[in-house]
Amino acid sequence: MRKLIFTLSALLLFIFQGFSQTGEGLDNYDWFQAKYVKFKPGKVNEARALLHDFLYKANEISGRLVLTFESDSGPWDHIAYLHLQDGPDQLENENAEIETRWWNGVIQLAGSEEKARELLKAYQECIDNEMHTLVRMRHLEEQISRRK
Repeated sequence: MRKLIFTLSALLLFIFQGFSQTGEGLDNYDWFQAKYVKFKPGKVNEARALLHDFLYKANEISGRLVLTFESDSGPWDHIAYLHLQDGPDQLENENAEIETRWWNGVIQLAGSEEKARELLKAYQECIDNEMHTLVRMRHLEEQISRRK
């Protein structure tokens, strides 16, 4: 976990230095953590059921914006973009308010904290490989309104 935080911090420093050199700035950007997941053979249906029955619903309960995609070709089975309400700094704070609300949503759906941990463990056991990146979107509200 520390290695991940160090890597993300170094990446953020590199990104911010690039913006300061180009003068582009960070106004009007919303930040997302992109998660790319490959499930183990034979585990895709189980993983997707856990996502739909618990993890997506916990996102709704918490109020977290998550854009999710399921793929039937290519290297990844599941792609999710988790909105970082507090910007990139949220990645360094496991106790961010949105994370706490999300975890409470999982507990609510599972019925107890112990069952919630079992659900997350079951989901993690479905994962063969995953990759996380930091991405940004300019003018999120405008892009969402295009869909209406």
